[in-house]
Amino acid sequence: MERFEFKHVGLNSPKKAWHIGRHSHDYHEIVVVMWSKEKVSINKNFIEASEGDVLVFRPGVVHEEWSGDNPPLETVFFTFSADDFPAEIPFKITDSKGRLRIIATWMLSESRILNPTESSSLMNSYLDAFLAEMTRIARHHDSPMVDNIRSMIIRDPAKDHSLESLAKSAGLSKFHFLRKYRQLAGVSPADDVRRIRLSFAKDLLISTDEPLKNVSEKSGLSNETTLCRLFQKYYRKSPGQFRK
Repeated sequence: MERFEFKHVGLNSPKKAWHIGRHSHDYHEIVVVMWSKEKVSINKNFIEASEGDVLVFRPGVVHEEWSGDNPPLETVFFTFSADDFPAEIPFKITDSKGRLRIIATWMLSESRILNPTESSSLMNSYLDAFLAEMTRIARHHDSPMVDNIRSMIIRDPAKDHSLESLAKSAGLSKFHFLRKYRQLAGVSPADDVRRIRLSFAKDLLISTDEPLKNVSEKSGLSNETTLCRLFQKYYRKSPGQFRK
């Protein structure tokens, strides 16, 4: 991606039914669905985006947006100008590995603590990484089995995603599922479960005032002790330090 300029990042978290009528922009807008669903009408087609999906609105494209059913919708959105935007990036992308969600969360978090001068350079770097990952997803399709397993974990990270239950969902024995998953994904199923749960916990810390007990329970990390231990191990910060 060349010649782009970051403009704005924000959080859309309406407390009730939400709707924006037909509109368009003179810039690019990307919407990352963090919670629930967003419904969109574009070119007379209705599309539904769920958690982990990313919507791409190009300049001049008329669209209409609605919140889905409960729980309340939550999206991170950001805008930018671009002289050269990859043509292969579709209107909707499924972020099965959760990388785009992580980058969008970082962008939102950093925008709240940096001054405009510091923010500009860093945000352009984040945007560069985001667009590079979107392009990679558009050009390379992951294994449907891995995509399905990751999507299932993202939908309900607090569920008991044991090796046995995941293998059953894939229709394989535990031994064959573990071997095939590692071969296709490059990591074990347990590694992916942990990564997704940590990402989910990080999202909650940034976007809510939920106490650590609730964050650990909702993200499937058992308790506050486990939450704190994993944050120190992977992020070198406590959950409290990360939230500040």
